[in-house]
Amino acid sequence: SASDEDRALTRLITDETDRIVSLVDRMEVFSDERPIDRYPVNIHVVLDHVKAIAKNGFAKKIKILEDYDPSLPPVFANRDQLIQVFLNLVKNAAEAIGSDPHGEIVLSTAFRPGIRVSVPGTQDRVSLPLEFCVRDNGSGVSEDILPILFDPFITTKPNGSGLGLALVAKIVGEHGGIIECDSTPRATTFRVLMPAWKETALGADQDGEGDRK
Repeated sequence: SASDEDRALTRLITDETDRIVSLVDRMEVFSDERPIDRYPVNIHVVLDHVKAIAKNGFAKKIKILEDYDPSLPPVFANRDQLIQVFLNLVKNAAEAIGSDPHGEIVLSTAFRPGIRVSVPGTQDRVSLPLEFCVRDNGSGVSEDILPILFDPFITTKPNGSGLGLALVAKIVGEHGGIIECDSTPRATTFRVLMPAWKETALGADQDGEGDRK
């Protein structure tokens, strides 16, 4: 029974309500402190799943290439959360490429046994030998955004929430890993370093702190 003008306003209110509800739901993830259920995961199965989703949706017209190390050991992680991490990174890469007919995304994996990083607040150094990268030849990330790229609500997209990369950083950090970004125009790389699965002598699971030596 509303007028055309009132119906347009009603649609606007409804759309904004849906957007805010979605935003609140996504923010709740940041306060979830429950332990992560981790186990040995084949990263290539994860990346193949992400690629299938991308090619059937937001990256239909973008070439996605693979550069995998076939001898890679399993990663000590939660499969579903890893899918979310790389889905967000691939979607981010696709949006940076846009409609460029020469755009391409490269998914790569490698074993880097020499990489060890310091744990904040302790003298420990953790081995993070598994390197997973998402590279694109899109527009790149501006230098002023790079230092705060993984902070919540940081975005350059007109309709972006700024939570996608913050969620990626949270998940990677809770897995004992780190994420880095190197970017120049036409060459942006998101690099994820993660602990490998290492079965103990008794066959028990690892603790939640990665492969610490």
